[in-house]
Amino acid sequence: MQAEVLGCSRAQGHLRLRSAIRTADAAYRAGQAYLSDVEFDGLVAELQQLDPSAPELLTPGGGSKLLSLDKQELSDWLAGLGAAAAGRFSVTPKLDGCAIALEYRQGLLTAAWTRSGADAMHLLPLVETVPPRLGAPISVQIRGELYGLDGRQSTPAAALRRKVPSGKGLVFAAFEVMQSAADHAIQLLALERWGLPIPPYLLCGAPQLARHHRLWLQGQLWSELPTDGLVVQLDDGQQRRKLGVNSVAPHYALALKR
Repeated sequence: MQAEVLGCSRAQGHLRLRSAIRTADAAYRAGQAYLSDVEFDGLVAELQQLDPSAPELLTPGGGSKLLSLDKQELSDWLAGLGAAAAGRFSVTPKLDGCAIALEYRQGLLTAAWTRSGADAMHLLPLVETVPPRLGAPISVQIRGELYGLDGRQSTPAAALRRKVPSGKGLVFAAFEVMQSAADHAIQLLALERWGLPIPPYLLCGAPQLARHHRLWLQGQLWSELPTDGLVVQLDDGQQRRKLGVNSVAPHYALALKR
């Protein structure tokens, strides 16, 4: 009897967790998010442990999950990298929009999805900076950010839920080749060569990271873009693969905010 009660309790908890994820995702896409990215990804990570095949975890075409970024103190993060902290880092603007993944097969755009896994193919082909065909006949998944020219984070979220979609006033910038073992700078060059817009970036050592963050805080770095921080990543592909990711965020990247 006790085992039956325990099993029922677990089943109810599983259903409540799935419901919580669906509700939070719907609020996010409606521009009324009440959970932070970290809180939402914590729910997703818990569900992944309980039920990896849950519909709430699936993405169009079996696409990869879009991870969030760690937001710990820079000094603590660098200390955690160990010897890798002596290497080179890439620094890009943290664009304030919606995380989007694109999938190209044999160079043709075949799928697009959001951080929560919602299908975005009704909108992304209408965005001028999303090429329908790459400059090479390759199959690849690409991560980037969809943002509004008006600088409002709510603009892409509203566009994604609009019944009559329009790409007007929206921009997509690509910044990662998903599941790639290449250096980040090489990924960015490849994305640009394939015909995708990429964000501006800097390459530097660890001692310069705090200075770049300070310049951003002072409005002297990428002030022309709608940003809510900087993204700092280890550039070396081998180190990135060695450090890996957890269920929420990659260990090789960090978000520097206010």
